[in-house]
Amino acid sequence: MNARNLIFLVSTLAAAQETTAVVTKVIDRKLKLPAEILPYQSVDIVARVQGFVERVIVDRGSIVHQGELLIELKAPEMKAQLAEHEAKALAIESQRAEAEAKQAAMEATLNRLKEAAKTPGAIAANEIVQYEKGVEAQKALIRSIQTQAAAARASASALNEMLEYLDISAPFDGIITERKVHPGALAGPTAGMLL
Repeated sequence: MNARNLIFLVSTLAAAQETTAVVTKVIDRKLKLPAEILPYQSVDIVARVQGFVERVIVDRGSIVHQGELLIELKAPEMKAQLAEHEAKALAIESQRAEAEAKQAAMEATLNRLKEAAKTPGAIAANEIVQYEKGVEAQKALIRSIQTQAAAARASASALNEMLEYLDISAPFDGIITERKVHPGALAGPTAGMLL
């Protein structure tokens, strides 16, 4: 390439450049594409205990937050069972108090018998042995009653925890997409989904 061609090329490029002002515009172009929208998290809500639906607080389209109350169930038979277990625990506690009082009386009598036995011929040795065995039996009875009381309290506590399942809450933030239950319906682990 010689110098004359090079100059021509440079001058032609310089003449071809035009300047224009930069303008900002919103592009209004819509595209229709096929798609399927799936939730990030999805869960079927089922009652853990059997009861009747007393109140449904949310409906389809409701926005809920984690821990928010969704449904209230009622189970009167569970409350009756709880009262029964609590009454049983109280009755067992009163038996324990009675057994402890009887043990204290037996121990006091045993101590008096031992004191009287120091005088030769006043008390038969068999009587002291009988009271000692009676005290041991009473201690075993008290241990048994304490075990029964603990079992009754544990049963009442378990029923109390089960009653907490009558209030069904949202497991995470989201939107209710279906509602399959209405007040008065029986709900439970085998009765099917609620929401």
